[in-house]
Amino acid sequence: MMDRPTILDVARLAGVSPTTVSRVLNGKDASHVSEETRARVLRALEELDYVPAKAARALRRQRSGVIAVLLPDVSNPFFASLARGVESVGFQNELSVMICDSNHSYEKENRYLDILLTEGVDGVVFVPVDMPDEEKLARLARHGVRVVVADRRVDGWPVVEADNQRGSYELTEYVVNLGYRRIAYIAGPRNVSTSCDRIRGFLRFMQEAGLAPVVVKYGDFTFESGYALAKEILKEQNVDLIMCGNDLMAMGALRAAAECSIAVPSELGITGFDHIRFADLLHPPLTTVEVPAFEIGAKAVSLLLRPEVEAVCVDTRIIPGGTCAPRR
Repeated sequence: MMDRPTILDVARLAGVSPTTVSRVLNGKDASHVSEETRARVLRALEELDYVPAKAARALRRQRSGVIAVLLPDVSNPFFASLARGVESVGFQNELSVMICDSNHSYEKENRYLDILLTEGVDGVVFVPVDMPDEEKLARLARHGVRVVVADRRVDGWPVVEADNQRGSYELTEYVVNLGYRRIAYIAGPRNVSTSCDRIRGFLRFMQEAGLAPVVVKYGDFTFESGYALAKEILKEQNVDLIMCGNDLMAMGALRAAAECSIAVPSELGITGFDHIRFADLLHPPLTTVEVPAFEIGAKAVSLLLRPEVEAVCVDTRIIPGGTCAPRR
């Protein structure tokens, strides 16, 4: 194995002193280093794939005792539960857990992937916003940081996920058996595997049943997108059921129905997916599919600690709730 590059190596390649490299790394170069010199240092850092000393020390020890969970939205109860699963198993294994919230921002997510390398974490439980920057993931792996993707697949990386397609198929079968026929679907983001699997399960059963959706719209798994898209559907389409790709969007759809003076479930059925804690507190309680978020987080840490395992799929189950009822 080649020795990891040092500040001396960077300084030599850039043709500057180690002090200059240190100033650039620490952001203290504004009044001491010219733009041309700073650019040379940055090019040298990139060419050598330099990792700051803090991370390098942890990598030499082979263990920092810290793992991270990088999430799209820690305010989403589903992801909060997933993070608790990570923390629980991490704590049992004497690991500290760093929680990072990308806030649905691809740019912030990429910045965190860089930060986690410089912090010298042992591993990352990663829930990507969209299709992630795979070079940044590969860079983590090259420096000995194991990455496990949770809830959403990224080809070529270890994953813990739910059987979303089967859960969606079974939920669609359930509501069709209740008598719903004019069904609209509000999906999550187009490039997220969780969203894609759920809509595939929905469409597969609809096709087998000889039915076609009234309309399919794409949201972003937030309350706001569910509300806005449900408003559009209720104004433009004649539907008796709106199925949503997650519970937050279903809650938004419930708000839209209430504002349109449409009674649920007597005039309109609504379903979600995930079974977050608040789903049972609604009136009526939400018809949804339970995805064991805590278990997904817990099993993701187990994969970090057991590199021979590459994929885990957990089961889902229907939660009947009260937002759907037999059609007369």
